[in-house]
Amino acid sequence: MIPVLLPAGILAVSGYLFQHQRGQRCRQARQRLATLEDIRGLRQLLEKIPQHRGMANAFLQGDASFGAKLQAQQQHIDADAHILIRLAGQASCRVVNERIQRIEAQWSTIKQELQRLSSTRSFALHSELVGEILYLINDLGEEQGLLDEDSGFTQLANAAINLVPLVTETQGQARGMATGAATQQECGIPEQVKLRYLLQRTRGAIGMAKGELQGNAEARGLDASLAATEDFLRLLETRILETQRIDIPPDEVFSIGTQAIDRSFVLLDQLIDALQRRLKANAARCNRQWRLSQITAIGLLAPAAWLVQLAV
Repeated sequence: MIPVLLPAGILAVSGYLFQHQRGQRCRQARQRLATLEDIRGLRQLLEKIPQHRGMANAFLQGDASFGAKLQAQQQHIDADAHILIRLAGQASCRVVNERIQRIEAQWSTIKQELQRLSSTRSFALHSELVGEILYLINDLGEEQGLLDEDSGFTQLANAAINLVPLVTETQGQARGMATGAATQQECGIPEQVKLRYLLQRTRGAIGMAKGELQGNAEARGLDASLAATEDFLRLLETRILETQRIDIPPDEVFSIGTQAIDRSFVLLDQLIDALQRRLKANAARCNRQWRLSQITAIGLLAPAAWLVQLAV
């Protein structure tokens, strides 16, 4: 009896493990797609919080025209921040949950204390907040294996999850600082040092993104983003950093910086869309393999059942 049951058991276990493994891959593929949608939602905060930072910087340095814009922008951010509530309800990773709590607390602090903050403190708090969101996006990508080297789309995912979001943030910091300097019509030595660092970091990040995406037909907005970024950085060099008295209006600095950032976000959206297409194709392939594994498992279980009947 045992000689018959042993191969029956092997067949049954093999069939179960085979379809279970394929099913697990299928679930992971679907979860990656869901995570990318979460990242797409967080991308909205990456755009709107730096806009709020730049407006607040100009407002706190004396440009009252940004007051109404700040109120409207806070409402937009509050609406987009609802994704954090949804993420907190489903995130199983402790690191992710803790980061979500910090983001919510930091944004609440900024809203409640903005009128009493110095422009320097406001800028720092906003930048810390954006940094937490960047880390959250990276946490989600790593947790679901979007950045795994064996995923088949590492370069695209790295550009979409890490590099281009970093470009938008360094551009955003530069826009905010330059807008504040234009309001004061001068750029102090500490601000000059920070701006030059941001220029260098922006060029470094966009250079790495170019290296990852060069020749990738899915990154159609790369050249336009590169050109707009360089135009903005040259304006900062010639009209903000290399002049004793700044004669460009703050709203013009903000507008030109926003144009460059918008180009970067167009590129980012294209990369997220391209990554989504690849993930959908991978999920469909995994689903086909899972269905095939179920048929195979049934094929293995049938002789196993037959052997058991013989033993009985």
